Amino acid sequence: MTNSPPEEEPPLRRPDNCRSFPKNLESRVAAFRQQVSGASSILILTHDYPDPDCIASAYGISHLLSFWGHANSIISFGGFVGRAENRAMIRFLNISTIPYVLLEIKDYDCIVLADCFPGRNNVSLPASIPVNAVLDHHPVDNAGNFPFFNEVRQDIGATATIVTEFLLYADCPIPPKLATGLFYGIMTDTGNMGRGSFAEDLECYKILFNGMDHSLLAQIEHPDRDIEFFKVLHRAAQSMVIFDSVGYVPLGRVTSPDYIGEMVDIFHGLEKIEFTICTGIFKKNIFFSIRSKTRNEAGAIAEAVAALLNGGGGGHGKAGAGRIPFQPHQGEKTLSAFVAVLKEAL
Repeated sequence: MTNSPPEEEPPLRRPDNCRSFPKNLESRVAAFRQQVSGASSILILTHDYPDPDCIASAYGISHLLSFWGHANSIISFGGFVGRAENRAMIRFLNISTIPYVLLEIKDYDCIVLADCFPGRNNVSLPASIPVNAVLDHHPVDNAGNFPFFNEVRQDIGATATIVTEFLLYADCPIPPKLATGLFYGIMTDTGNMGRGSFAEDLECYKILFNGMDHSLLAQIEHPDRDIEFFKVLHRAAQSMVIFDSVGYVPLGRVTSPDYIGEMVDIFHGLEKIEFTICTGIFKKNIFFSIRSKTRNEAGAIAEAVAALLNGGGGGHGKAGAGRIPFQPHQGEKTLSAFVAVLKEAL
């Protein structure tokens, strides 16, 4: 007697009653579809070092475009994926990407940005190149007053939530792998609904939970790690210093900026700490991440600190990040200036 193969779960579709979703979603989805209609080659671009929300959003947009007949969209980013969970996500979900440096921008007649905004310093696309659409949830001045379609919603915890809503309201089936990716994107950006989440995030979280592959999620959440992760963890534990209720973790040079986000999340669990800041030097920049437990200022502080040091940054209430230029011959001076500005901001 042979065992029958397990039946695949049916793809998700929109529930009859999505109470928290915006009233104009159908018209927004239609406007996005109109914006990409007629395109023969579509590029979906994320920020340079994509996190799970970014990866899932691009994956979901690509699936939606395919549902609309644009089967050959390309997902790309300017940096690379360093964090083990993020690499596992791309591998286990079979997400195909092409490095930005290998692209010819002139080959694409439509550019869609996912979880980022044109002109920011975390996007490799030159500001002079026009884009066709942006789906993002980071704060932007004058949102809506741009010459391209933009679904920029600052009152939402993850861009993957926006993409999930678009898929549901386009009546586009969401298969288990995509549901897993979108769920993980929402989960990580909202700290499992504990940080900067809203009713729409929770509704999509629950919808996706019922359609995702839970064993696949477990593989993504608990990947094998290389020895470099444990070396960085050891270095972080040795270097951490505490100023009153602020924990500071200087990592020095790192082989991937993703380690900075990983370490700040790990050490933010230290008791009696309100803010945790982690820095790392990667190529010609100092990357930094900020976490806050109760005060909703991390993103604003990251933006202000980076701006004072000729860099760029941003984020949300309890999570922020940025980068500032770094020249080796001025290394100590730049780091000292960063610490001084940070102390003043806090």
